[in-house]
Amino acid sequence: MSDAFHLLDLPSQALAVQRLLRGRPEDEKLAWLAAHGRVVPLDSHFRRDRPVYRFESRLGLACVFLIDGDELAFLCDHGFYRVKS
Repeated sequence: MSDAFHLLDLPSQALAVQRLLRGRPEDEKLAWLAAHGRVVPLDSHFRRDRPVYRFESRLGLACVFLIDGDELAFLCDHGFYRVKS
């Protein structure tokens, strides 16, 4: 996977990240994210028992997300949202 990608803010760059990681297993997606920031599993699960994570970029911008297939879903005030093209 490319190291040339500069991940500054996961929610605002979600479409590009999803395209870059499309088709890869979840453990590879998490490893890529961890190489571009900090990924911490949370003591929480969401639909279909999906694990939930906190991501913090190297700039300190943080979000809570889960991986659903090739899409990232982000926690907001009333649930999760997905970034779609």
